[in-house]
Amino acid sequence: MNFDLYLPVEVIFGVGSVNKVGEVGRRFGYRVLIATGKKSTKENGALDRVVESLNRNGAEEIIIFDQIEPNPTDKSVNLASEIVVKEKIDYIIGLGGGSSLDSAKAISIVSSNEGYAWDYVNYPEGPRLIPFLNRPVICIPTTAGTGSEVNRYSVLSNPIRKEKMVISHSLNYPRVAIIDPSLTVSMDRRLTALTGIDALMHALESLTNRLSNFFAEDLAIRAIQIIRRWLPVAIEEPENLQARSYMSYAAMLAGIAIDRKRVALIHGMEHPVSAHYPHIAHAEGLSALGVAITDFNYKGNPEKYALFAELMGYKPEPHMAVKALEDFLEKVGLRLSLKELGVEREKIERLTEDTYMLSRGLFPINPVEPTMEDIYKLYERAYEGY
Repeated sequence: MNFDLYLPVEVIFGVGSVNKVGEVGRRFGYRVLIATGKKSTKENGALDRVVESLNRNGAEEIIIFDQIEPNPTDKSVNLASEIVVKEKIDYIIGLGGGSSLDSAKAISIVSSNEGYAWDYVNYPEGPRLIPFLNRPVICIPTTAGTGSEVNRYSVLSNPIRKEKMVISHSLNYPRVAIIDPSLTVSMDRRLTALTGIDALMHALESLTNRLSNFFAEDLAIRAIQIIRRWLPVAIEEPENLQARSYMSYAAMLAGIAIDRKRVALIHGMEHPVSAHYPHIAHAEGLSALGVAITDFNYKGNPEKYALFAELMGYKPEPHMAVKALEDFLEKVGLRLSLKELGVEREKIERLTEDTYMLSRGLFPINPVEPTMEDIYKLYERAYEGY
């Protein structure tokens, strides 16, 4: 039994917990920037609840930076970081889906150190700069998928370079995660499914990759059990707070699992897809790639893939993991192909090259270490639909 454990994030979980943000924020100062998207947190009332709590607890200045994109860019992080420095902001709140949470953490790093966002992304040869300072970050998810509120990752896109990369550093953890499942009720069926599948892929990849971490695997197992049972309920009964609570919990567990055990080839091959096609949601790409890659992977870790199949309600046989994932994606309406998502067949060669150049650090921990030819064939299979 082997594992390492580092959990520096305070978690405040429960319906209504968003109302505590002002009390929590007061620990860090009185000048705050809220990183959020353009519409959803305004329309569903989450932003108003946060601002009201901050005002009630004596916030002196609240700057709302609402330019976070669905696939957040280094440009928006750099712009927000300039505001943080200029306005002498004490702490940052990320409010929204994974894009807002990832951005808030990255803004903390960039605003507290030299350089720009892309200096800190983790190329296979390492980042250009290492951060030494950060500002406190409070993450408040309004979706149940990424787990960014409890881990050290920020995924950013560079639209000029057509790259999607990750900031990964111990200073990139939030100080506090406020997880209020009631904030996820406003998600429509599609977004509920997408975010839930993101969490499932985190759990699947952290469970089955070659790294060893007993603790993280236990979290992944529990997350899979919860998602299998409660994601279909959350889709069909959006007001069901029990389902929403379990999905928020599962996303958190899976977020910690990937923090300790990382992801693998499904994520490694998806990032180039949404880097070149920003209209494609991260979980759409994962869904299109997941079945073909699981079919490629299962022989490399038969014990864990048999366990995944069993957790999903199938015979505990490695190859049944493919069927289990395929059927579940069908059930939640996400049995997709890259072709359906608008990927051009002639782009497959470039996607293959980008996977090798930017994600090859994941190859040795994938259950089966792929060659470039394998990557190309997997993109072809995902293009047509497994």
